[in-house]
Amino acid sequence: MEISNLLWSIGGVAFFTGLVIGVVLYHFLVGGRPGGNTRARVAELEAELKDYRNKVSDHFSTSAHLVNRLTETYRDVHEHLATSASELCIDELTRHRLNDSLLGTQAISNKAIPTEQPKDYAPKNEADEGTLSENFRVADPQKNAGKDSAA
Repeated sequence: MEISNLLWSIGGVAFFTGLVIGVVLYHFLVGGRPGGNTRARVAELEAELKDYRNKVSDHFSTSAHLVNRLTETYRDVHEHLATSASELCIDELTRHRLNDSLLGTQAISNKAIPTEQPKDYAPKNEADEGTLSENFRVADPQKNAGKDSAA
């Protein structure tokens, strides 16, 4: 009986030793490069991001070029209409109406640049508080106290 137990013990130790050696060999041979797949994936994603950024840059560059061409074409058409209106319209009143409808020939042909950016807010008096003020539309507690006592 003792030999049977000894054989089982040796077999168990050999099994676990083989299992440990297998795990260690697997770790060194297959998974020994920690993060190897991750680094490759990161490099691949960085390459994709760089390619995407280049495509976006090319897109906006092409769009800007096309918009500039469109603006120049619009300007050319406008100048043609203004010139034709001044040459072909004999009546002074008709010529003035056409020039007014063409947004003023002088403004576009001289390429006038506005001196001030348009404001996206309504102008206010100097005494008025602006909407960015800390006290804008904040009720005054002293005024509210007077209203409550009067009621």
